[in-house]
Amino acid sequence: MLKTFVVGASLLTGLPGVALAGPMQDKALQAEAALGKKDGGLAIKLMREALFQTWKEAPLAIPTAVFVAAPADGYGIYTARADSVFAIGEPLLVYLEPVGFDWKQENGLFRSLLTVDFDLSSPDGTVLAGQKEFGRFDFKSHVPNTEYMANLTLRVNGAPAGDYVLDLTVNDQIGGGSARVKIPFSFQ
Repeated sequence: MLKTFVVGASLLTGLPGVALAGPMQDKALQAEAALGKKDGGLAIKLMREALFQTWKEAPLAIPTAVFVAAPADGYGIYTARADSVFAIGEPLLVYLEPVGFDWKQENGLFRSLLTVDFDLSSPDGTVLAGQKEFGRFDFKSHVPNTEYMANLTLRVNGAPAGDYVLDLTVNDQIGGGSARVKIPFSFQ
């Protein structure tokens, strides 16, 4: 009797989770069903719809921000620097992948508008230089792209050898959010 009660209680506590699965889980289940029917195009379409919904609800973030050897050729097509030590006067090349920003429909296209501010600081947080809207990325597309990247080039003149922090703030001019990332580096 006790064993039957425990199994029954387990089933009852598990059922509300199924009923409250949510739209993204629903899309995943539909995509699995489409794959079961060998309809890969529909499965991918459904998962993209779930991704777009997640994107709309997620705050702006910068999960990837790295110094690179050369400007990236496209999303994910970059070579990270082996270290963050630069020769004095060498430009700082940065690759960013912001996520969670808003898109706005205009004239049949989706538009995003991101700006980038930077501060150059000492390791203790003292701001030595900076610029608002240093970078401006105005992008138009037929879909609200999620594979989005930006190349930044900063030329720091007159900085002596030493340790520094590059503090980047990406601003969503359509959605109003912002996200920061700090990248330590040195001039030698």
